[in-house]
Amino acid sequence: MYDKLEKYLLGYLPSNYWYDEGVDIAQDIISNFTDDDWKLLLERLSKQDIEWKKKLAYCLYDDNNKYELLVLLELLNTDDNELLEISLDSLRDFITRKTVNFLLNNPQIVKRIKELYHNSSKPTQIILEDFINKINRFIGDNFISFN
Repeated sequence: MYDKLEKYLLGYLPSNYWYDEGVDIAQDIISNFTDDDWKLLLERLSKQDIEWKKKLAYCLYDDNNKYELLVLLELLNTDDNELLEISLDSLRDFITRKTVNFLLNNPQIVKRIKELYHNSSKPTQIILEDFINKINRFIGDNFISFN
């Protein structure tokens, strides 16, 4: 299944098709992944281009799937603001101890989130505020603020 997903995300997909149907097709492929498929994806993730990673991040939503969380956390290690934004948007459904610990142990990503917030449009700021508010509620503290 991994090879099928890789080929699908590498193919040219016009943006209107991607959002209308492509996401659902990719999510269907992902829903049939085995542990071996996930391990292969994690192994090859760094070799994929940014557009491929953006499409992947957009498809990850199953907060009961530990592999999806691991992939999204890995995608946070990027210099691409749009990929960071998409990954954070998807992560809003994955607020767990693992997500919080990852952020606590990676202050450079927290710094990037703040920078992205201060240099983003209002819709992106709303997404980031929601993500941070969920993190702060989870730990019962104002661990991250945008000041």
